[in-house]
Amino acid sequence: CVLQKLGSSGINAEYGIAGHIVVMLKGNKATVLTWLLGFTVVSLAAGLTMAKGSLTGGWVPINKNLWTVSFVAVTSASAYFLLALIYVLVDWKNIWCGAPFKSAGKNPLFLYVGSYILYNYFPFNWSTDDSHGMLLLQSSVGTAAWLLVGYYLDKKKKYYKI
Repeated sequence: CVLQKLGSSGINAEYGIAGHIVVMLKGNKATVLTWLLGFTVVSLAAGLTMAKGSLTGGWVPINKNLWTVSFVAVTSASAYFLLALIYVLVDWKNIWCGAPFKSAGKNPLFLYVGSYILYNYFPFNWSTDDSHGMLLLQSSVGTAAWLLVGYYLDKKKKYYKI
């Protein structure tokens, strides 16, 4: 169990290093992309090797409920890949400016506290069956509503901080 936690912590620390690389090497875009894709490949290979390429088998099965080290490695690989993709779109190709997340990022505490307080109210939550499709719809609508709140506050130049 201790070994499991150390492995998961190490992979999470690796993700912090990946973010640090993006910030520190921003002038050298090819190097940043190489590092991010390298982290993707290494994490995916490590996770799949530990699980022997299987979801339920292998030395360390990919199990979300237990947060096994193989689960953390495989999901970290997808996070590295997503970071690399966003890096290319925003910083390299200038195709996307980061909207609507930029506006929401200017009032993170307001949105966090608001989502905690208003979690049980419409449009953030409503009675539904527990099917994956309905829960996904509910979560998507709630997230979109909070993004709109962040956009509105940004347009009104209202920023709440501690």
